[in-house]
Amino acid sequence: MKRRYQLALALALVPLATAGLLVQQYSAGEEEPSGELLRVMEWNICGAAQNCQNRGATGDGTSVVRLAEQVEARHPDLLGVNEICRSQFEALQRLVSIRGWRMEGSYAQMHDNVRSCGSDGSYGLAIFSREPLTAPPKYRAFASTSEEYVAQGRAEQVRRGMLCAPTTVKYRRVMLCGAHAGTEPEQLAEMQGWFADPALFPADLPVVFAGDLNQQPNEASLAGLYSHTRGEKDTYEPRGRFIEADEGDRSWFRQGAAGGVRCDAPGVTRCRNGAPTADDGRKIDYIFATEAHFTGPEGRTEDFPESDHVLYEGTFRFRE
Repeated sequence: MKRRYQLALALALVPLATAGLLVQQYSAGEEEPSGELLRVMEWNICGAAQNCQNRGATGDGTSVVRLAEQVEARHPDLLGVNEICRSQFEALQRLVSIRGWRMEGSYAQMHDNVRSCGSDGSYGLAIFSREPLTAPPKYRAFASTSEEYVAQGRAEQVRRGMLCAPTTVKYRRVMLCGAHAGTEPEQLAEMQGWFADPALFPADLPVVFAGDLNQQPNEASLAGLYSHTRGEKDTYEPRGRFIEADEGDRSWFRQGAAGGVRCDAPGVTRCRNGAPTADDGRKIDYIFATEAHFTGPEGRTEDFPESDHVLYEGTFRFRE
């Protein structure tokens, strides 16, 4: 049963919903952001997993075609994709161009032992930008990993990590990053260290970061990414640089069901929480943007049958 409790809750919160999508509401005294809009999409497409229908394919009825359709409809500035074969990455890049919303992409391989992904078996993650990338992409693999993928008679270490590339949005420079972390909290600690390094990510550089982190918002590991809201598992005050697209969705402030922090205090306008993004009811997919450069986050999710994760769209406003 695909997240039926989420649907029931959404129906109960009809005043906060428009066309099935939860939308940020602004209270009296809150000023609606007015800067230029940034639109980001993130989807774990379940490109080759046995529990999904794609099995490495790229034709009709697959998440590749579905995502190309959604890119055409939504016109994102930036896009992150998880669990995608190299062949699917190449097909997606062709399809969005054919459909009139060309995006430049970069692919990073996590392992090459997935039979469904074709002759090279390559499986990984990708990032796309509407504007050209302005320098070569950089993939940083996590040092903290013990994960292996066993198939085709051999075991291979899974090289999860983070892929980043500089680009521009609305004539402003932006660093775009995508990641697929595992369940080891040390991997998110590595990301925190990278983002805190001014040699890698200068304080004046806007950063947009999207991915499947396999960690819920109330985990202590997320305190190194979020800039706000201490959770009961945290051992220190949040010290991250980021706001998250769905943090202003009040319908989840008092819901711990997605693994979020409960925000019960009156007057709270943001929370380390949000709608579930995986079929098992957890929020594990994120769209982050640096708080110093962006404001007005809004998150929307939509469920499609081709994947066990929702398609996640986030918007932000550039600070003026």
